[in-house]
Amino acid sequence: MVCIFCDFASGRRKKHTNGFPFGKLHETKDILAFLSVDFPVSDDGHTIIIPKRHFSSLEDTPEHILAGLIKEIKLVSSILLKNNKGTNILLNNGKSAGQKIMHLHFHVIPRNPGDGVDIENFRRKKLSLRDFAELHKKIKGEF
Repeated sequence: MVCIFCDFASGRRKKHTNGFPFGKLHETKDILAFLSVDFPVSDDGHTIIIPKRHFSSLEDTPEHILAGLIKEIKLVSSILLKNNKGTNILLNNGKSAGQKIMHLHFHVIPRNPGDGVDIENFRRKKLSLRDFAELHKKIKGEF
């Protein structure tokens, strides 16, 4: 299996598929943060944060790795907030959710008023109060 993020983490790959150089920003023993070449909405680009080991989804990632990811997300977000008004933290978890590279990864996207990005641009399903109560009961029962 070829995984571009595994190749970045191992040092086997030095460039993105579009020829841009791989730009490591920060790393720990288990986590790697790098500059993405997609979706630049501000002068600060956006950052991808991955576990160095390959995990396809949130659910198959060990708790200690998830804790390291959240710590790195917090660090990157705090750095981006020095020059931006907000950040979006985005995880596409599974193909149906838009995950294109099947290696768990979080996007930290710097945001500013008027940047033209509408991440929550989706149609909301209308629910009655009764439907909401039934849905709540169903999902709560899964816990």
